[in-house]
Amino acid sequence: MHEALFWQFGTGFESRGQILNVSLFKSIFYEKRTMFDVHFQLRYPRRGKNKTPNYSLPAAIYFVVNVDGVLSTPRTTGMKVLKDDWDSTAQKINGSSDEVQHKNRRLKRIKSDLDALEQELSATMDVVTSQHIVDVYVGKKQKRLTVSKAFDNHLETIRNPYDKEEALKEKSMEKWDRSKELVEEFLKSIKMENLPVIHFTLPLAEKYRKFMVKKYKFGKDHTSRNLSYLRTVFQEAKKDGEVPNNPIYDVELPRSRPKKPEPLTLLELQRLIDFRAKDIWLQQSADAAIFMCFTGLDHCDYMNFDADRHIITIDNVKIIRMVRQKMCRKGYRPEPVEIPILPEAMAVLDKYNGYLPKIKYNTILDQVRQIMSMIRVTKNISMKNLRKTCGTYLLNKGVRMEVVRDVMGHETIAITEKIYTIVYPETIINEFRHLLIG
Repeated sequence: MHEALFWQFGTGFESRGQILNVSLFKSIFYEKRTMFDVHFQLRYPRRGKNKTPNYSLPAAIYFVVNVDGVLSTPRTTGMKVLKDDWDSTAQKINGSSDEVQHKNRRLKRIKSDLDALEQELSATMDVVTSQHIVDVYVGKKQKRLTVSKAFDNHLETIRNPYDKEEALKEKSMEKWDRSKELVEEFLKSIKMENLPVIHFTLPLAEKYRKFMVKKYKFGKDHTSRNLSYLRTVFQEAKKDGEVPNNPIYDVELPRSRPKKPEPLTLLELQRLIDFRAKDIWLQQSADAAIFMCFTGLDHCDYMNFDADRHIITIDNVKIIRMVRQKMCRKGYRPEPVEIPILPEAMAVLDKYNGYLPKIKYNTILDQVRQIMSMIRVTKNISMKNLRKTCGTYLLNKGVRMEVVRDVMGHETIAITEKIYTIVYPETIINEFRHLLIG
C-alpha cells in the first residue's frame, strides 16, 4: 500500500514540476532501517609478560557485527594474514594469488551471508541485536554442516591445493575417497545420512570403529587410519570456523607394531633364482622379484624403470641411475642413486631385452607369496623383503656400509646400520674359517 501511495504522490508532485527525493519521501512511510555493518579485524599473537602483540606473525581474522552502534563479540573466520598484506580500508587481503583470492571470496561470502541473515531476522522480529545475529549465523552453519559435506569440502581442498607440488598421489586420493565411502556407509547403516559434524561424538566414533571391524574385518591400523582421516576433516572444518570444535579430537588411534621385513637367505635366494613355472605370469613375477632383490628397487621404482633412460655405462660397467620415488616429497628432489647391475639382475634384463614386465603391486605381491610358498620360504613376505634382501646381500658380500647407503638411497648411514646389520650364517663361517682351520 505504501508503494502504491508513494507512486501516486510522486506522480502528483512531478506533474506540478516538483522533484521529490525518493529516499527522503520513503522515510515518511517507512521506519528508519537499522544500521547494520560487518567489520573484519585482526588479532595478533601476544608475547611477554605485558602480552604485547607480535606484529611479525600472522594475525587471525575475526568478524564483528555492528547493529546501531552495538558490537557483537568477535568470531574467527578461520583465516590468518600478515599485517602488511591486510588492507583495513578495503577490508580485504592484498595479492593476486589463488590462495588470496580464495580467502577474499570467503570474507565476502561471510559478509553477504550475515547481511542476508539480518534482513531475514528483521522481517520476523521487532528487535534484532548484533549478538543474536552472530549466534544464529554460527548455529546455522554448525547445524548445516553434515559429516558428508565436511568430507566433500576437504576432498575438494586436497584435490586442488594452492601449491600444486603438494598434490596427493593417485593412490593416496583413492584411500581418502574410500574413507569417505566407509563413513557414508556407516551413517546409512544407522539411518543418519545427514548427521551434523557436531553430533558425531566419541561414542559414535567407537561405534564406527566396531562397524569397520565387524563388517570388513579391519585391524587396528586400518580402523585407526580411517578414523584419523575423519578427525582431520573435522579439524579442518574447525579451522574454517564452520564448527566450534572437533568432536573426535581425542579419539584413540591405536596402531600395531610394524613387523620388520626379513631378508631372504642365500639358500632362499638361490631357490628363487632356480624357480621355473609353466604359468608365464607366475614366472614373470619371479623374475621381477629377482631383479628387485639384486637392485634394491622398490615396486614404484621398478614400475618407473626404463632401461633406455636409466642405464648408463661407467668404466665398462652398466649402472642404474634413477631418483627414488619415495624420496620425492613436497617439491624436494633428491640426488639419483647409482646401482651397479649384478649378474643376477642383468640376466633378467637380458631375458626381456631390457623391457621388464610391468605388474601391479597387489598382483605381484600375491604371486610372490605363492612362489615363496612353493620354494619353501616360511617368512611373512612383503615387497619390502625384496629390497631388504639387496642391502643385506651387499653387506654380507663385503661391500662397505657407506657404499650400501648410497646404493639404497638412504639419507644417513645410521638408517643403513639400523636396517641392514643382519649377518648370514655363511658370512660368519667364512669370517672364522681361517681360525677353524688353524
